[in-house]
Amino acid sequence: MNFTELLEHSNVDKSVIDDFQGWLFHLKDIKGYSENTYHSYCYDICDFLIFYQFYHQEPLSHGILQNLSLQTFRAWVADMAAPREYNNVYKKPLSARSRRRSISSLKSFLKFSSSKIEGYKFGYAEIQLLKNPKIPKSLPKPISEEQIDQLMEELVKISKKSWVQKRNLALLYLLYGCGLRIAEALSITKNHLTEKESVTVMGKGNKERMIPMLDIVYQSVENYLQELPHDLKPNDPIFVGDRGAPLKASAFQRDLKQARINLGLPNTTTPHALRHSFATHLLKNGGDLRVIQELLGHSSLSTTQIYTEVDDVSLEKTYREKNPSK
Repeated sequence: MNFTELLEHSNVDKSVIDDFQGWLFHLKDIKGYSENTYHSYCYDICDFLIFYQFYHQEPLSHGILQNLSLQTFRAWVADMAAPREYNNVYKKPLSARSRRRSISSLKSFLKFSSSKIEGYKFGYAEIQLLKNPKIPKSLPKPISEEQIDQLMEELVKISKKSWVQKRNLALLYLLYGCGLRIAEALSITKNHLTEKESVTVMGKGNKERMIPMLDIVYQSVENYLQELPHDLKPNDPIFVGDRGAPLKASAFQRDLKQARINLGLPNTTTPHALRHSFATHLLKNGGDLRVIQELLGHSSLSTTQIYTEVDDVSLEKTYREKNPSK
């Protein structure tokens, strides 16, 4: 069931579904959002429109856009944070971070719709008054260099197929050796590997960046491609599953989880933790923060600066554990 069918099935008013479809085109073809961001934003709006019906006991339509009030928005945010007594997109309570994203999604929808239809302007003005939920401060949890080595050894044991072993190892090298997001690594095609010393990836917001690639990373990818039993076209993603279809992130996550369980590593040992480890270890070894920002594809330096706090915590821990005065 696609997004439009979901809204039709939930008896959302056709005029609002049409507005939603216009916004979908804007997100994907004009703004160029990544697939993950696009789907998250769409699910957020579907969730709001279904909630609206439950809360007001009638579907939203052009005739009652004045009901898009601060009270309605506050009720929705509170509803997402608690167990629900009705069927909606999100079944379980959302974290503060996810609720902040949902608010951003609704602001985007209302801003776009208000430029087309006058009635949405009231709702767009009202949502500006809505305060974002506070996010509990938490630092990225990188994996130690010793644990990375253990993962490399364990990950190849998960499958008996040699080419799958090499695929998983190549993916791990790209995530840790280049600091890629899992979606970025899985989108790599042969055309992105024209240079031995670098790899080109498409990041969030369709922003392309080129990342230096160590020889050991390049060689791991080459070893995988040489043993790959499936034929690939230049524009096909290089990472595939058993039947040759593009590999899903969940498949690699499953294998990494099994390796983590076998080694007794913490639950935070995820594909994204490998990216955190890339940044933290670079910084620890004297890497420049601006360079790390470029490598990670962060639009703001403040996003990258959180790794300095991780490094400070690591230094303090080492100091307390190794201090000879104890």
